[in-house]
Amino acid sequence: MTEVRTCRIARTHNGPPGSANGGYACGMFARIAVDMVGPAAVVQLHAAPPLDTELTVQAHRGRALVWHEDELVATVSAAVHDQPAVVPFVTVAAAERASAFFGGLASHPFPECLVCGTARTDPAALHLTPGSVDGLPGVVACTWTPGDPDLDTMWAVLDCPGGWTLDQSGSPYVLGRMSARVHAVPPPGEPTIVVAQHIATVGRTARVASALFGPDGTEFGRAEATWVRLSASSDLESRERECLRW
Repeated sequence: MTEVRTCRIARTHNGPPGSANGGYACGMFARIAVDMVGPAAVVQLHAAPPLDTELTVQAHRGRALVWHEDELVATVSAAVHDQPAVVPFVTVAAAERASAFFGGLASHPFPECLVCGTARTDPAALHLTPGSVDGLPGVVACTWTPGDPDLDTMWAVLDCPGGWTLDQSGSPYVLGRMSARVHAVPPPGEPTIVVAQHIATVGRTARVASALFGPDGTEFGRAEATWVRLSASSDLESRERECLRW
């Protein structure tokens, strides 16, 4: 008999309104499915992960399928490559300067986002502000001082900065697929540096990479992701779903 597990994403851990932060959801799904697909996982989102709702995770032919009732939310598979792409390290000072150029300060498509939202004031919010780094085209960075981070939060931190390497004005990009490797969880209360780099864009999809470093250059984790640009004609609810079915 196939084992079925359940999980639930707290309402505070949203990205777009009414759905989970993509990186946090991918991290949770990968963690729950680790003995089904192994420690190196890639998560493909097929529908916006709902909040405060029971989801089921079921092994299926070497993969794990995440369901909300009869709707397939995500597929977790073994990653083909053991390690995502490398991104450049930048200093704390450079990351702090970059934060002043965070595009979300002027216009944010999802201001209530757990990770990079500008309208969040609650304790769960992470307040990342990744902006362009001087002399490194296509690279954004910011600092982040963790409280008591877990693996799911690490995936979330590695997620949003990648989206800010892209033009989020007008019709925004959202996460469609993500793979991450976390080497270690950073010590609470100590500053870290989040760096993300745009790799390529083809049509409405873009490939990005990200990493989390200590001030001395120690790498805590890295990720690769594919983001999808929503079509301008869709309303918010249908756009959230459309982006995840490419």
